[in-house]
Amino acid sequence: MDILPTQAVWWELFLLFTAVGIIVAGSVTAFFIYNLIKYRAKGRVDESPAEAEKGKFRIMVESSISGKSKYLLFVTGIIVFILIVATIDETLYLEFTPPADEAVVIMVIGFQFGWQFEYSVGGETIKTINYVVLPTDTLIEFKVTSRDVFHAFGIPEFKNKIDAIPGILNSMWITTPEEPGIVYNAYCYELCGAGHSLMVGKVIIVDKEEFFEAYNAGPEVFGEYVNSVISQYRQGGALG
Repeated sequence: MDILPTQAVWWELFLLFTAVGIIVAGSVTAFFIYNLIKYRAKGRVDESPAEAEKGKFRIMVESSISGKSKYLLFVTGIIVFILIVATIDETLYLEFTPPADEAVVIMVIGFQFGWQFEYSVGGETIKTINYVVLPTDTLIEFKVTSRDVFHAFGIPEFKNKIDAIPGILNSMWITTPEEPGIVYNAYCYELCGAGHSLMVGKVIIVDKEEFFEAYNAGPEVFGEYVNSVISQYRQGGALG
């Protein structure tokens, strides 16, 4: 797929902020060292008060109308503007699910203390608890809500999460990896009660062709396929 994965989006943003931080920190350090050397004490010198006053070191930003002050403010403004625009652009990209030919939409319902996943197959709903099976190299859209208290659904490796709020349907998306057999953990990121730490779901990545073959065969076949994958994982078998 040509869709940029969510984790890659956050990585790009991280690299941008890191690069800017290094440049700014390097510039400040270089300026500090330069002035430290240039204006270091050179021993006692007898000079007139006028000469002493003239030789005093003045800070770079002397007043609100100095030329150097305006230059610093301009450069700072440009840096902040670039960071703001980049952040808004990336977050807007993550907010709306990109169009895809083979997107899979899954309903996620949080409850104390677990996750219910629902597939819509042939007009019927296939439900699983704390386990979700996803195909490789596919855009996945999660429709997330809650049936009791506030939760927050997220998978750390994809650098994306969304609030699960009763009565409100939020959405988030990810793109699955190209290799099958990977298993991720889905966590609740909102303190939701005494069993909050136990609220962990398993995200199982399987072969794309096998997944859609079962999916297109109808709800009964797909339900059996999903349950067999989950059973195989729980028994410690290899996933394909």
